[in-house]
Amino acid sequence: MQRPHQMASSRLTTDHMSASVIKRAAVLRLYPNQQQVSSLRRWQGGLRYVWNAVLDCVFTSRDINGRWPTKAEMQALIVGMKKMEGTEWIADIPAHALLTLADDLYKALVNWFNSLSGKRKGPKISRPRFRGKFDRQFSVYMVNQNTSFSDGLVRLPKLGQVKFRAGDLPAGRLLSSRVYREANKWYMASIFECDAPEMNAAPVECIGIDMGLKTLATVFDGQGIREVPKLGALRRHEQRLKRYQRRMSRRVKGSNRRTKAKLAVARLHQRIANIRKDYAHKATSDIVASAQTIKVETLNVKGWAKNRSISKSTADASVGMFLNMLRYKAAWAGRSLVEVGQWEPTSKTCSDCGSHNATVVLGVSRWVCRACGAIHDRDHNAAKNIYAYGEERRNVTGNTVESAWTGGDQAGEIPPVPQVETRILKRTARKSNCALA
Repeated sequence: MQRPHQMASSRLTTDHMSASVIKRAAVLRLYPNQQQVSSLRRWQGGLRYVWNAVLDCVFTSRDINGRWPTKAEMQALIVGMKKMEGTEWIADIPAHALLTLADDLYKALVNWFNSLSGKRKGPKISRPRFRGKFDRQFSVYMVNQNTSFSDGLVRLPKLGQVKFRAGDLPAGRLLSSRVYREANKWYMASIFECDAPEMNAAPVECIGIDMGLKTLATVFDGQGIREVPKLGALRRHEQRLKRYQRRMSRRVKGSNRRTKAKLAVARLHQRIANIRKDYAHKATSDIVASAQTIKVETLNVKGWAKNRSISKSTADASVGMFLNMLRYKAAWAGRSLVEVGQWEPTSKTCSDCGSHNATVVLGVSRWVCRACGAIHDRDHNAAKNIYAYGEERRNVTGNTVESAWTGGDQAGEIPPVPQVETRILKRTARKSNCALA
């Protein structure tokens, strides 16, 4: 079984590629020797120095000349720094890593400008900042033509052969690779262009998925409900994380014992992240293999993360990562993915008759339909509505039902109660601990 850091992922194919060609990423665990580690650490420090120097020149040029330098001028500045007295050591850093650094800085400036002008959607972002010694270290990008794999060894520019461990490498053309350090371990992330694997025919034509926090995913396939439980293996790791963080806070800053405590915290953070990622990989792979058409509700994950009452549960569930994996794996397998808008009232609409119940708020898990008397579980009902999204639905009598949340003329209105005594519904609701419209 592959370890979490060995698992490969894929991205959606680009427009100029055929449908049978995908981009697939693989993360390799590197085992460099002491000399290679020294070179990598020196390159990371050099990239931080170049970033700060070029960024300082960018703002100085703005103040003196009244304009921002172009990307070509940034690249020329880096090339000139290699020949300047006192900074000749910059020439030891791989040239591709330096050029990529200029590209990243230019993109950061463009994103900042677009954010200020409103062209960039989402929250406002700050200007590029100077990097400190204890900030997240830079990745070292490598030239693809000089990178090769053979018998558990990878040849990297200016490093030579480095031992690595991973699962099966994707068979395809190498597009990009970068070396980075995480929790004092070295990794190389590579992207390959390869043929999409053949997938078996799906046993089910369509499924509807409702995402949640108490249950990660509720899946309805037209016959029955199955649930993907939330990940419950993190609590003991979180208790250990609290102990490690308390221990680190009591260490003297700058001491060797604080360095060891900080490393222990970083490794445990990495362990928790790998558990979340591994669970999401397995769950999404099972879902993609189970149906040809997958209907899922898009969620306001950022809004959930800002809610103090559910932000922790949102992070544990990794809903955003789950949806992203579902998107690219569906494209990879040739499945159809239908995303239902996040504002569609899937939980408030009766899956039997299509009436809308505005009283179903976040804390209500079960409710009774005032129109037909059906008793609904919140998540199960939402999964059924998502399953029927965009299709003509019929009730048990065979009549066509137009749901309020799919845009009917009676959208948002509750139809009159049809020959069902309200007192009977209320008594049923009390016994079932449900909400009644």
